[in-house]
Formats: sequence, structure tokens, C-alpha cells
Amino acid sequence: MEELKQNALDLLKNGDYEKAAKIYLKLAVTAPNDEKLLIAAANCYDKLKEKKVALGLYKKALELNPSSIPALINAATIYYEIKKYEKALAFSLKVLEQDPDNFSALQNAGNACYGAGNYEEALSYYENMYRLRPNSYNALLNIAGTAYNLGDNQKAIDFAKQAADKRPSSADPYILLGNAYIELSQNDEAAIYLKKAAEIAPTSDWLMSSIANLCQKAGNLKQCLYYAWKAITLKAGNLTADDHINFAYLLYEAKEENEDEALTKYITRWQQTFPDNPIVKHASSALLSLQDIAFMDLSYVKGLFDSFAPSFDEILNQLEYQAPTLIANELKNNLKTKLFKKRRILDLGCGTGLVVENLKKYFENEEFYGVDISERMLEVAGKKNLYKALYADDIISFLETNEEIYHAVTAGDVLTYMGDLKPLFRLLAKTIKFNGFLCFSISKNQENNNDYFLMPSGRFVHTLSYVNRLLKHCGFKTLNATEAVLRHEGVKEVNGYVIIAQKEIEVVFE
Repeated sequence: MEELKQNALDLLKNGDYEKAAKIYLKLAVTAPNDEKLLIAAANCYDKLKEKKVALGLYKKALELNPSSIPALINAATIYYEIKKYEKALAFSLKVLEQDPDNFSALQNAGNACYGAGNYEEALSYYENMYRLRPNSYNALLNIAGTAYNLGDNQKAIDFAKQAADKRPSSADPYILLGNAYIELSQNDEAAIYLKKAAEIAPTSDWLMSSIANLCQKAGNLKQCLYYAWKAITLKAGNLTADDHINFAYLLYEAKEENEDEALTKYITRWQQTFPDNPIVKHASSALLSLQDIAFMDLSYVKGLFDSFAPSFDEILNQLEYQAPTLIANELKNNLKTKLFKKRRILDLGCGTGLVVENLKKYFENEEFYGVDISERMLEVAGKKNLYKALYADDIISFLETNEEIYHAVTAGDVLTYMGDLKPLFRLLAKTIKFNGFLCFSISKNQENNNDYFLMPSGRFVHTLSYVNRLLKHCGFKTLNATEAVLRHEGVKEVNGYVIIAQKEIEVVFE
């Protein structure tokens, strides 16, 4: 047995992981209570990038020894790599219960929180890494990156400089420095560090994105698009929904700035490179005013709001978002009866709970239910303790399977993500009780006389006559339609209506 162990170890050192793994598994059969052999085999499969096999073996090792620190740490690492952040954190915490100063577990816990967008929690783990090893490059870089995401640019600069001193051959600290200086509007300093990064890693997609960011802040949109496209081509198969959404925003900016040549050039490349991507299809149709889409793609909506979730409330505050306040005022003026206690109010596309935060001022004792397609939005809403229940689903799918009846339904700035409202209103007709209320906002179609219009921003605007017609068709009576500025998009006002309607007829649709 010892000879086989040595043979496996030699194979492992020589990089022959497959043969080494087979020997370790053979040894594990002869010593079924030795979790170390399973861990060794799992390590080999991890090197072979067979993550599922490796993870299965780490779990088997943990069945033999639930306290095995190597198995827990390695399993946590794989969970992080496959983006199962909750599990990565749970396994890391099991290690930290045994050894609070375990450096690898602290790093895994920090990475899991960072991946989930919980930057403050991630920072606390990274700072513990730094406490244990103040000269650790990983601790320094992780603190710098997390501080940057938290908006603490000076802290990001301080720690990124230390990381650069420890590892001057790495581009990452210089890219972080460049981005932090961009946020501080110190573009000359940013350019110096991004140039250093380019000398080290000229084909880094992160670097290209950072240069694009610098060009955007400097007002050079053509160069911004050039580098943003280079970032997309370099990232290739690792592109996320966020990457496409961010590129769509740049194209929208080009549209707003009348950079028609650049817009056409990069939309064409985008469409040709990603012909089947739903985000590319939707954004391109919007930017080119094709009007061939009646509903926004759900992956687009989910990606959009997942990326916004951590800073959503702050962003909408900056946009002077009025819909939640206006909706609450309309319901306050109409939902007055005291006959019901614990009335049920459904908040469609609830996001982080802004509508219900306003409703709670007038309806403290009601039961609120929220549905949203973005799990990250729901995480934020859940922490506010506003809702009796939250559901992760798109609103059409939720209403199709819903069997509950509600006294009122709200939807703040939700209908702007769909053009054809008939399927939604028909479902709401069976969801709202007789004499119940529907209160929502729409953005005003000022482009033409069509029922709805897809704007270059990717959002839909509607005519009031279309909405009133649909409400009547579905058994609702429009009680009031208040015209107002709902929010801002840049320097532009977004005009719309907050509408309250009451269900007065039971309509059955065949």
C-alpha cells in the first residue's frame, strides 16, 4: 500500500493526474475509512478540471470525517468557482468554526460574499486575512477591489499600491488603481497606471474595459466603444449578461450623442457576433427603432436588475423616482374601507420594496406579497421585512399559476418592460377581487399614436387611451390617471401616468 501511495505521489508531482487519481481511488477501496485518499483523488480531478467529480469525492470524504478541513476548504473553493456562493460560504464557515484564523477559509468566505455582491461582508473577511498576513498580496488586492466596489476609492488606491509593490509584475493592481483614479476624476493618474498594466497584460479584457471607462469619462465615445468592443472580443466565451447590458448602455449613449456611424458599426458587429443572444436582439431592435418586439426578453430584465440590486435604491433616489410615492397616495385615497383586516396586497416587480415602503405609511396592518424576476433584488427587499412572502418569478408566469385573490395589486415602473399589456391585464382580472384595486405607472408615449413604442433605452412607452381601453376590456373602471414626471434618465424627464382602476365586472376570457 505504501508503494502505491508513493507511486501516486510521483505521478501527481509529474502532472499525470488521471493515473494518480485512479491509484488513489483504488487505495480508497482497500482503506474505506481513510478520507485522505478520497481527498487526494479529488485533488487530482480538480487539476483535470473535472469539478463535479472532485466535488463528489470531497463530499464522500466529509461523510467519513465531517470536520476535515482540507475537504471543506477544497469543496468551498469549487463551489465558488461554479458560482454557488451560498454553499461556498457555508463550507468556509464550517472551517472557521474550528479554526477562526484559517487563512484559506477566510479567503473563500470573502470570495463567496464578493461573488454574491455582499461587499461589506466580503471586506470583513479580507481584512481578517490582512490582520493575519499584512504582506499577503491576495489580502491586499482583495481589500483594494472590494473597497473600490464599495465606493471607497482612496482605500482602494492605498491597498492597490501596496499590492503593486508586492507583485509589480501583476497587471491587476495597476488596473484597480486606474479605475479608482477614474472615479476620483483624476484621469491623468488613471492613464499612467493603465499604461503600466498594458505593458504587462496587453490582452486583458479587464484592462480594455478600464480603458473604455477612462475614454467615456474623458468624453471620447468613439474610443470608448473601440476598447469596449475589444474587451468583449477578448472575453469571448466568458461573457455574461452584465457585459452585454453594459455594452448596450454605451451604444445607447452613442445614440443620444448622435454618433450614428459608430453606432451602426458596433451594432452590426454585435449582431453578427452574437446573432442568437436575446439581450443583443432586444437592445439592437430598440436602438435601431425596429419596433419588432412586443415584450422585453426575460434574461435581459433579470440581468439588468441583478446588476442594479446592490445600489438600486441609491440610483433611483438620484433619478428622483416618484412612482412609489404616487402609487401610495392613490391607494391611500381609495382603499379606505375598514371591513377587512389583513388585506392582501400584491406588489408586481417589487424590486427592493420601494412601493411597499411607501404603502406601509398608510397601511400598517396589511399583508404584502412581492414577486420579482431578480433574486438579488429580492434579497435586498427581504432584509427590509416588508413582505409576508416574496416570490422569485417573472410576473406573467407567477400570475398564470397563482390561485390567490388580492384586494389590491401594485406595479411601479414595471409595465415599461413590456409592450403588449393584454396578457398581463387579463391575468390581473382573475387575480384581483371584485371591487379591488389595480394601481400602476406607465411611461407616456410621446413618439407617435401607436398603443406602445419601444424606445432606444430598451423600455416601452404607452398611450393612456390604450391602457384605458384594455382596463375596460378586462372589467376595470379607471378611477384616476395622474400625469407626472416619474423619474429622470440623464437630464431628460420621463413623463407618465399613475393610474388607479377598480374591478367592477367579472370577465371570463375563453
